[in-house]
Amino acid sequence: MTDSIPKVANLKNQWLSQHVDVQYPTQESLAGRKLYLSSVEKRSIQPFTLTKEDNGFISADDIFLVDFHRLTVMFALLQSKRWTESSEQELIVEFLTQIIYSEPCELYIGFTEGEPTAAAIVTRADRAILISDIITTSEDVQQSAKRFAASLLHKLDINLDEYSDAYLEI
Repeated sequence: MTDSIPKVANLKNQWLSQHVDVQYPTQESLAGRKLYLSSVEKRSIQPFTLTKEDNGFISADDIFLVDFHRLTVMFALLQSKRWTESSEQELIVEFLTQIIYSEPCELYIGFTEGEPTAAAIVTRADRAILISDIITTSEDVQQSAKRFAASLLHKLDINLDEYSDAYLEI
C-alpha cells in the first residue's frame, strides 16, 4: 500500500467527480459522488506487477470497453454492489451513469456466459497506469481483482514495463 495517493489515482477521482460538475446536477448524483469519494478513502493502492503465473480469468474476447449507455448502466450496477444498502446503491448508479467517455480513463466490463461479472477503470497518464474500481462477482476480492487486472492487460496488450508506475486499487 502506498503512503500517499499517486497522482494517477487523484486524476481518476477528479475525472469521475467532474461528470456531475454541471449546471443542474441531480441531488442523487451529488450524493452518489460523495458516497463514492468516501469509499475511495478506504481502498488501498499498491504497486502492481504481474508474473508469468498471473493469468486472467475472463477471456479478452469477453471484456468490452464501456462506450455506450447500456454498458455504462451495467458498469454502474456492478459497482453499486460494493454497498449493502439499496438506497446507497441507487445513489452510486445515479452518479456513475453520468459518465461521459473521455480521456484519461476507460471503463471496462467483463462477461462470463453472457452475464456481467467484472468491471474496472483503467487510467493512464504521464507514464503511470492505475487499474481501479475493480469489482467482480467472485468471493475472493484480492485475488479476483488481480486476475481481472491481468485479463484487462492482456485484452489491451499492455506491457507494464512501458510504465514508470503501475498501481492496483483494491
